[in-house]
Amino acid sequence: MRKPNFRINIWMKALTGAALMVLAGCQAVPGAKNAGNETAAAAPERPQMQTTHPRHVITENRQALDLRLFLADTQPRPGWTPVSLKPSGMLYVRPDEVIGRDDLIGIQAATDQKGEGILVLILGDEGLRKLRAATAANPGLRLALVVGHTMLAAPGYAAPISQQQLAFGVGSARNAELAARSVAGVDAAPPAGGF
Repeated sequence: MRKPNFRINIWMKALTGAALMVLAGCQAVPGAKNAGNETAAAAPERPQMQTTHPRHVITENRQALDLRLFLADTQPRPGWTPVSLKPSGMLYVRPDEVIGRDDLIGIQAATDQKGEGILVLILGDEGLRKLRAATAANPGLRLALVVGHTMLAAPGYAAPISQQQLAFGVGSARNAELAARSVAGVDAAPPAGGF
């Protein structure tokens, strides 16, 4: 069992609220504040995608970056890894992954109507089964999306995940495309500055 090793970057600033995080069936953590100091509202079940890039098929590729989803919470839990959020706050991540790159059959970059980046994960049957079981057994937490050693998003979810496509808000369209290509093994390494 690998312990998560996270490099916190500028996107962690957005994790104090769920404003940039989109995931099918997600909701804000009670009391979480968005950038406008209002309680963040539940995200739509299916994000409205404005544009999409080509879907990348996930195959065995030594050049590809790893992708993992972990359960996470804003409250401390025994054995969970604390991750400092900038400018303030803390996220606690369960050290064992729920799903990994091997559980995907595809990945795709997209943008929403505002031009913000969305990373779409297409799960295989076994990946969906594992994710459904984990989210059913652990209601109302978050899913921390990690590509390489960078946590890109950690949206909350309200109900067990039951759809094969998961959409995560990752800030910019550039971040979404870099992450999709890196996980697929096409131009595997993101630039030195990261995502």
